[in-house]
Amino acid sequence: MQLKPLILCCGLALASVGSAYAQVPPVAAPDQMALLKSSDPKLAANKKLVFDMWRSIIQAGRTDLAEKFFTKDYIQHNPNVVTGRDAMVEYMKKTRPVRPIDPTITFPVISIMAEGDLVLISTVTYEDDPDNPGKRYAGTHFDQFRIENGKIAEHWDSVPKNKATAFINPNLIKP
Repeated sequence: MQLKPLILCCGLALASVGSAYAQVPPVAAPDQMALLKSSDPKLAANKKLVFDMWRSIIQAGRTDLAEKFFTKDYIQHNPNVVTGRDAMVEYMKKTRPVRPIDPTITFPVISIMAEGDLVLISTVTYEDDPDNPGKRYAGTHFDQFRIENGKIAEHWDSVPKNKATAFINPNLIKP
C-alpha cells in the first residue's frame, strides 16, 4: 500500500467533515397560490383541499370543520397522535386555539406537490440549535396526505415519537 494516496484520501475525508455540517437554509416559495396550480384539475383540487384544511384546522383550530376535510376513518401515522378523525379533533382542540382563518398558510411553505391521490407539503421549520444555545436553525418538515373521495383519508409526517413535543402548537414556533 502506498502512503501518499492514503494520506490524500484521509486529507480529503477530513476536509469534507466540516462541509457536511454546512447548511443552506430552506426558503419559502414566493407565491403560495402558484403552488396550487396544476394542469390536472384533480391534482389541483387535491392540493387546494390540503391547503384549505391546513389554514382551517392546523392554523385556525377550526375543528368544527373536520367533517368537511377528513374521512371518519382517517388514518394517522404521526406516532404522537391517535388515529381517527375524532381523535385528531381532540388533539387539535388541546393544542390549537380557535382563531380566524388566514387567506394563506402562515408557515413558510416551500412546496405543495400532488401525484395520484397523494399531496405532499413541505414547510420551513425552526428548532433550537443544540450547538449554539440561544440560536435557532431552519430545517424542513414534510407532511403527506392521501385523498379519498374528496377528503383526507391518511396522513404521514416526519415527526418522531416524543411526549415532550406531543402538545406543542406549531403555529407558535417562529425563527
